[in-house]
Amino acid sequence: MTNLATLIKQGRKEEIWNKYCGFLDLSIDEFMEIQERLLMEQIDLLGKSMMGRMLMGDVIPTSIEEFREVVPLTTYQDYLGYLDIQREDVLPRKPLMWCHTSGRTEEYKFKWVPYTQKMYERLAEVVVGAMILASANRRGDINLENKDTILLTTAPPPYFSALVTRATDDHADVRFLPPLDEGEKMGYVERVQSGFKQAMVKGLDYFYGISSVLVRIGQQFESGGGGVSFSRDMLNLSFIFRMLGGLIKAKLQGRPMLPKDIWNLKGIMIGGADSSVYRNLVVKYWGREPVEGYACTEGGMLAIQGWNLKGMTFFPENDFLEFIPDEERIKERDNPGYVPKTVLYNELQPGVYELVFTNFHGGIFTRYRVGDLFEVTALKDDEIGVGLPQVQYYARSSDVINLANFVFLTEKDIWLAMEGADVEYNEWIARKEIADEKTFLHLFVEADPNNKLDEDEFRDRVKKSLMRTNSDFQDMEEFLGYDPLKLNILNPGAFNSYMEYQKSKGADLAHTKPPHINPSKEQLGVLIKERKIKSD
Repeated sequence: MTNLATLIKQGRKEEIWNKYCGFLDLSIDEFMEIQERLLMEQIDLLGKSMMGRMLMGDVIPTSIEEFREVVPLTTYQDYLGYLDIQREDVLPRKPLMWCHTSGRTEEYKFKWVPYTQKMYERLAEVVVGAMILASANRRGDINLENKDTILLTTAPPPYFSALVTRATDDHADVRFLPPLDEGEKMGYVERVQSGFKQAMVKGLDYFYGISSVLVRIGQQFESGGGGVSFSRDMLNLSFIFRMLGGLIKAKLQGRPMLPKDIWNLKGIMIGGADSSVYRNLVVKYWGREPVEGYACTEGGMLAIQGWNLKGMTFFPENDFLEFIPDEERIKERDNPGYVPKTVLYNELQPGVYELVFTNFHGGIFTRYRVGDLFEVTALKDDEIGVGLPQVQYYARSSDVINLANFVFLTEKDIWLAMEGADVEYNEWIARKEIADEKTFLHLFVEADPNNKLDEDEFRDRVKKSLMRTNSDFQDMEEFLGYDPLKLNILNPGAFNSYMEYQKSKGADLAHTKPPHINPSKEQLGVLIKERKIKSD
């Protein structure tokens, strides 16, 4: 099979498009045929492995319908004792490598995930497809070239994002700035700054990663800093012409020089829950609309926007897709033990769904609930001729607070920080909030009657404790340039008043206290209404 670099060199653009973006031309029936074929291959592999038989039972399913009837929905807990200690003998195929999630959970520090050779190759193929779509203006438009440069902003191994970067480097003739072997040995801030310096000399064609990184670089330019110090080795003609051109563009428009004045990026690819928050700022600073994708460690790269940058379309060849309708999720929440029903990709209707997937290509996750919700916005996209359901990321169904994809905080994390802060308190709740296109952790704390600290002192102690227990929290402030913690002290008795109010409304015992993580606006409103915030 001809590799990508050769296809690009020979100008075989139609072949490139069909290989990497051809899924957008599938009908829904063709999409489901691929899904069924690969699922049956995966079932065969699972049936020959110890862990697969544990998940499926003694009877090997012979159809999609039987698979969905026989095999239970799973979470990472169902794989503990095997994946967390990286046992390879129980898996359908020997993994090429292992990676883990960046977030932490209550039961385990990381979720370790095995990747087979084919899964690894699919990561690269999807990234190349994303690069093509991010730089395309129409169907079949290929602007990707050999030796294109990409700013290295992903985490080092064994994080999932490093696996994506490695796979891309192996598959495509691209240059990461800094080179992977160098960048993976650096700290995060040093890595980004080094790549930024090299891009001043070598140019920059693509970016993929966390949108907040692009925004932070843009803000540093806007404030007049640029984020790095210049050195002698940068003083060549490329650097001088790039800087002079940028200064002239900015001066003509009467504003500070921005990244878009220096680089003309071909494509920007972003992902994560906060992508929509930063989209407008990315355009402001970098001059190009980003294409948004969805990926997770356990499932790989699952969906991407088309070149019109509207809804996302799922890939058919990475995972078998099922979806739990919102009404089924609500039934499960209200009736412990209820098993929610799923629908398939060709059964979707506009609305909110929880994603369930089964790995293809010898992966292990089977009918797996990753905890992400999607909204189906349309059943097709007539604008660009895509006949497949269009989705957008909606929310997390779990209690993890995701701050700009830098910090992932669980209830346990915040408990540990509160306990280690040397403050007197009775109860707390925490919410993720978005203000001025920034994400914050907002704590509402009921202080103990013996508390002598004012709100600022209380907040400072909690913040220091958070930094001790979660180094990512400190890195977030250092890199993004703002303090992500808000804290308000409630008067003593606030939570008791909330409970009494709920009882008066007929709430059962399980619903008399607000959840610690991400209570609803209504729950927060009742809590604050019952007891005014102390600082007011």
